[in-house]
Amino acid sequence: MNINQLRNSTIYQVFPRNYSKDGTLRALKNDLERIVDLGVDILYLLPVHPIGEVARKGTAGSPYAIKDYRAINADLGSLADFEDLVAKAHQKGLKIMMDIVFNHTSRDSILLKEHPDWFYIKNGQPGNRVGDWSDVADLNFEVAAVWDYLIETLIYWVHKGVDAFRCDVAPIIPLAFWKKAREEVAKVNSDVFWLSESIEPEFIKYLRAQGYEAHSDAEMYQAFDILYDYDVYGDLKKYLNMRGTFRSYVEAVKRQEYLYPDNYLKAHFLENHDQARIASLVKDQNQLHNLTAWSFFQPGVGFLYAGQENALSKAPHLFEYDPLDWEQHDPETYLLIQRMIEFKKSKVFYEKTSFDLEMYFPNDVLLATLASKNEKYLGVFNFSGGKAKVLLPLQVKEVRDEITGDIIPLRKGTIVIESPVIIKIN
Repeated sequence: MNINQLRNSTIYQVFPRNYSKDGTLRALKNDLERIVDLGVDILYLLPVHPIGEVARKGTAGSPYAIKDYRAINADLGSLADFEDLVAKAHQKGLKIMMDIVFNHTSRDSILLKEHPDWFYIKNGQPGNRVGDWSDVADLNFEVAAVWDYLIETLIYWVHKGVDAFRCDVAPIIPLAFWKKAREEVAKVNSDVFWLSESIEPEFIKYLRAQGYEAHSDAEMYQAFDILYDYDVYGDLKKYLNMRGTFRSYVEAVKRQEYLYPDNYLKAHFLENHDQARIASLVKDQNQLHNLTAWSFFQPGVGFLYAGQENALSKAPHLFEYDPLDWEQHDPETYLLIQRMIEFKKSKVFYEKTSFDLEMYFPNDVLLATLASKNEKYLGVFNFSGGKAKVLLPLQVKEVRDEITGDIIPLRKGTIVIESPVIIKIN
């Protein structure tokens, strides 16, 4: 998948253990038709490897405390089941993204048993640098053999059909390693693409203050195609929790346009396995729909956490068996997401020449203009949750909403909106 295809793509994140009541890769494979119908392009799997038992968190353990990088968790199925899932996903046009957790292993991993000298030592014992990650031990990237083993692991999974890697807390692993890994993987498959779980600014500052390496987003683009949106997510969450302002969030998004390389790619998530469901943070469905449409309108990659399409408000527990409630449906949210995924396919995203934002007060309304040489769209997003009267910078009597297809009249250039509206200007 080339960079232009990524600009039109949407990632669908799945926690296999809690995706279904069975909690298996086979159950996920049997639901691929629905996932494809949603319109997404990339199926991103949380770690599918065996989970450590020593210092395990919860009953089922964290999938990020990995015992063996080159095996499949028997609770999820077999290696053959994984290969079947990959094959069927490919048949249906989906790319498979594997979650890679190279900063640490479980405290009873095969690597720790066979190569204790490959690990970070704390108080005379293999340990971890981040205090609350008590179920893991950190690898030591000053050891050359660690690099070799991990890169060989990536190549192993590429041979199994994996198309992309989402790399856990990638900024706290040496950037030189990621560059080398990417170079070696490209020799096997140059189309593999890379998503960095870039981390919160506060976490970067904390780690640096402790004397540890932690790379900024701007640095991570040297090795990765896509980065998470954590540089602005904190401002959004503060706004939704009424501890921050609409202006602070919008200004943070504006800064992305000059802080990062031209045509940078961000994964615009509203929720993921580490964060609360967006439906649990919003005032009402109107605010949910405006935020959802806005996340797809931004240039970058669309991102969904399984269940988000049904506006689920309960996130599955990371350390327990806690299957999603697929009996809960939200047809309006589902349809909006389908339409926004389809809109994401527009040429304007990979031909983008400008992306400009304007705040409209007194209501918390965002006017966003996305343009290329041939197309221009105006997005109107009402974050307030209520009705808002908005003066548009258009000299027309009516506009067509690209989301619904409805014709909306303008009165002296103004519209009253609750739901998001996208207008093609030329």
